[in-house]
Amino acid sequence: MCDKYQSTPPPPISTQIRELRQERELTLSELARRVGTSAATMHRYESGWDRFEVHTLQKIARALDTCLEIRLVPMGPETVPSKQTEEELVASLGPLFWDKDLAVPDLRSHPKWVVARVLRFGTMEQVQSVRAHFGDNVIREAIRRRDVDERTRNLWTLLLNER
Repeated sequence: MCDKYQSTPPPPISTQIRELRQERELTLSELARRVGTSAATMHRYESGWDRFEVHTLQKIARALDTCLEIRLVPMGPETVPSKQTEEELVASLGPLFWDKDLAVPDLRSHPKWVVARVLRFGTMEQVQSVRAHFGDNVIREAIRRRDVDERTRNLWTLLLNER
């Protein structure tokens, strides 16, 4: 059985994977072979990747002879991101908009489009920033867009207690 709740948050999962692999003196190729993937994929997982699937994490945990524990912990005031200015938000989200230069007016005139893109492609930090800026009602509207995939829609439906 895994350890019970820790008082301090653990390092990011990517860091944990890399440290455990190194402790076990495994190369990326050796770990990849155990997981059933490529060394390039394992490198991506160790380098800040934050879009793991539970199935993949389970395979990595087994390959490292570890326990996978997933928890949802309420965010305290110190972990909720402060609301960014519109200019800061545009700067942080810009890389997600490869087909258009995101600008402040887009936040105001197309909030559902912006939110949908961030929910699909953004990092956890970007998602938290968008949620702090727009609120849950815009997320509820954004997940109904046709360009939001079923997996993202289902996740946010659960997170917002919509079922």
